[in-house]
Amino acid sequence: MQRSALAIITLRRELAARYARINRLWHSARSAYRRLHEAPVQNLTALRGAAQRLDALDRGRAALLRDLKALSD
Repeated sequence: MQRSALAIITLRRELAARYARINRLWHSARSAYRRLHEAPVQNLTALRGAAQRLDALDRGRAALLRDLKALSD
């Protein structure tokens, strides 16, 4: 089924907004991970949780970027 040009533009804008949001979350998660990693006394449970959150956000960010690139073609 062929989508209209307006539907594609709307979808692209929604994906771009989601990507911008997840990118901000990823940057804050990366900062939190770095702070925990550079702490003089490391809390391994918190460090592991921060690493898992960073990994999940990174996968989501990569998926959104792939979708955005697919819509740009």
